[in-house]
Amino acid sequence: SLLLKGVRHFGYYPDGREKISMAEAQRLMVEKLYEKLNLKAGSLLLDAGCGEGEVATYLASTYQLQIRGVDLLDFSIEKANEKRIRLGLENKVKFQVEDYENLDFPDRMFDGVYTMETLVHASDYQRALREFHRVLKSGGKLVLFEYSVCPVEHIPPKLLETAEMVVEEGGMHSLPYFLHGGFPGILEKAGFRNVTVENITPRIIPMLKRFYQIAFIPYQLIKLFGLQRKFVNTTAGALGYKNMVKNDFWRYNIVTATKLA
Repeated sequence: SLLLKGVRHFGYYPDGREKISMAEAQRLMVEKLYEKLNLKAGSLLLDAGCGEGEVATYLASTYQLQIRGVDLLDFSIEKANEKRIRLGLENKVKFQVEDYENLDFPDRMFDGVYTMETLVHASDYQRALREFHRVLKSGGKLVLFEYSVCPVEHIPPKLLETAEMVVEEGGMHSLPYFLHGGFPGILEKAGFRNVTVENITPRIIPMLKRFYQIAFIPYQLIKLFGLQRKFVNTTAGALGYKNMVKNDFWRYNIVTATKLA
């Protein structure tokens, strides 16, 4: 909350611009999402796991997109609705409490569907992807900004134990199934085609470094008293950059796909 001000996603740091602010990097990440969606003004999008609505309201106000945002957390939806009203976006954006594994939208409604680091939290990612496919129009675009991991046997046992704790406490139920290189097969099984995967981990490293610098000293105390489960974000910040990323145990990917029929 202190660092990201309610914006729950990583930032994109273009080559040569590694010293820009976190807020600017997060804005550029949303710009990257818009680029990948490649949809015209007036298109109807589903934000699956919209949180407090920062991404949806930015896309709607900047690019005149129509967006429906869903999230399981009622307090996040409350903040998102406050934001859309404050910005005068009542006719462009709507938010509601809903499970994107069981969407209350008709078939073939949306021109595009996106997740911003939220599909990892699905209890059943296969069901979620089937729902995304169902509500997309023919030719509709799916864009996922999501993590992937290497097979567990490649991770040292002590680090694996901590990583599994972070996954469990962070509610990232589907992350263990998102193996490097696995997204094409996962999406094709759900009925999508023209799948592309771009590993942009190098472009988020400045934020990971910042998290590491901030978390390092507090984590020493947390570790001393065995409180890692109580401070899972600090634990992830301390271990992510030097252990998970540098060894390619974890990646940040942009995945795109199309519903053909």
